[in-house]
Amino acid sequence: MAAAQLLCLVAKYPHPTALARRARDRSFFVGLRHLEGEGLVYRRKGLYRLTAAGYDELFAVDAVARLLSL
Repeated sequence: MAAAQLLCLVAKYPHPTALARRARDRSFFVGLRHLEGEGLVYRRKGLYRLTAAGYDELFAVDAVARLLSL
């Protein structure tokens, strides 16, 4: 799963069970750990949340996608 897709899912569904229902495979937890290592996501009280850098990354990817779709 791409990092941008994973960031979008975390923004919408912070609970791990809700994330598991939305993803097709279970390998996204490995991706979450990778994003935590990069400082884009953190886990607090059992919920995944985006950091300020995570929000910036998500908006940057969205802006690039909008530019490419023109």
